[in-house]
Amino acid sequence: MILVMGLSSVWQRTLFFDGFHPGEVNRAKRVLETASGKGVNVARVATILGEKARVLTVAGGRRGELFVKGLMADGVSACVVTVRGETRVCQTLIGGDVVTELVEESPALRKAEVAAVMSAFEKELSGVGMVVLSGTVPVGCGEDFYARLARRARRSGVVVVVDTQRQQLMNVVREKPVLVKINRAELATATRERSVAAGVRQLGVECAVISDGARTVRVFEGTKRWSVQPPRVEALNPIGSGDAMLAGIAVGLARGKTLVEAVRLGVACGAANALTATSGVVRCADVRRLLASLG
Repeated sequence: MILVMGLSSVWQRTLFFDGFHPGEVNRAKRVLETASGKGVNVARVATILGEKARVLTVAGGRRGELFVKGLMADGVSACVVTVRGETRVCQTLIGGDVVTELVEESPALRKAEVAAVMSAFEKELSGVGMVVLSGTVPVGCGEDFYARLARRARRSGVVVVVDTQRQQLMNVVREKPVLVKINRAELATATRERSVAAGVRQLGVECAVISDGARTVRVFEGTKRWSVQPPRVEALNPIGSGDAMLAGIAVGLARGKTLVEAVRLGVACGAANALTATSGVVRCADVRRLLASLG
């Protein structure tokens, strides 16, 4: 079982336009609404790949109700902690070759709500083989939130995989997760290093996967260095491809694959996500085809 911790829950609206022009009236020709957020996307893609996965997240208000129903409709197993703050809504505007995101920040959590999340995490750890800590965390959780979860998981013998940012990242790496997956910009922001290699050295983790959009994925495994070039695709919606990549890597590792094999699966999933209309969704046929194209 893969337990995905992702508190950046969102009710996602994806709007398609023939062309999007700021400052003018733009009429969407198609609108899709889904439960989303980095943790949800990871859990959904892992589930689509046939792995047993569950997301631990939060939701509140009317949009929170929509969010929970959306998870159920997608077949995503979830432990949802109810909070007072209204679940945020984010919008992806797709017009021609331009993708624009309008992102709300997650509402802050109260002390009692953070305690409820921690309690739920303790209960969910039973029977889990891997914990994935994905995305930002709401104000109120503290900059050591993921570090605390990683420490608890590690003490239970659970493998920890991380994808987060800034100080949350720099704190959690002290707990020696088995792998960190982030993009190049996040690495530079967290470590203040322009060089990818120097940034990874500062993280001090055994394994790191550094993505860079559609460009080369760089992998660091101990003293080994290698890379994977993502396949070229005609992207419909690239949002969530990093989450899909993380899901593929996590599934590969959970199935006992080597890091090379797991990253290749992750890269195929990231590309497959870009071929679908909404974030955090892949088609298994696309994943198989793209994985085969990697050679």
